[in-house]
Amino acid sequence: MTFKEKLQTLRKSKGMSQEQLAACVNVSRQAISKWELGESMPDTNNVIQLSNLFNVSIDYLLKDELEEDLTGQMGSMSVSPEAANRPKARKQGLAMIISGAVMTGIGTLGHLTIWVMSTMIKVHVIVERQGPDGKIWYHGGGDVLGYDYGTFIEEYRLGALLLILSIVLIVGIALLTQGVQKRRSKIAKPGRRV
Repeated sequence: MTFKEKLQTLRKSKGMSQEQLAACVNVSRQAISKWELGESMPDTNNVIQLSNLFNVSIDYLLKDELEEDLTGQMGSMSVSPEAANRPKARKQGLAMIISGAVMTGIGTLGHLTIWVMSTMIKVHVIVERQGPDGKIWYHGGGDVLGYDYGTFIEEYRLGALLLILSIVLIVGIALLTQGVQKRRSKIAKPGRRV
């Protein structure tokens, strides 16, 4: 409902004429008529007086998306479901995008750090060599050092950390995707007021 519709409804629900309302707010009947026709809007002081007179909030009077339950007690204000869900969904979408970005960053940075460390810290590796008789044999243990990602993870027991980082990365990507979809689904459609 618009301001003009709300004003007419509130005035009629109180059984008041335009003249009576004008006397209460201390304006002319023509001013009330212009407000109800949508030709002009009351100033701040008049809006406050109307709010007090009809026992409704200023937000209710001025915001079109707010609905008033006139069948019950005056002043029991509720927000239309569409209007209530719009800001909430936007905030949820933004929160999902932010937390998804943070989690994706942590997961990616963790994986990258482990990989970089595996190229800088030598570990005990198994080296494949061919013997004089043509057979392939493996040499490893404490005396052969080298760089190997898998062995680095094994030797420093980083499997659990790698698993946690992978889960954080996957959840982060999922949150990012859902957050972007949620924000896109709330973009104004033609004929719909945002």
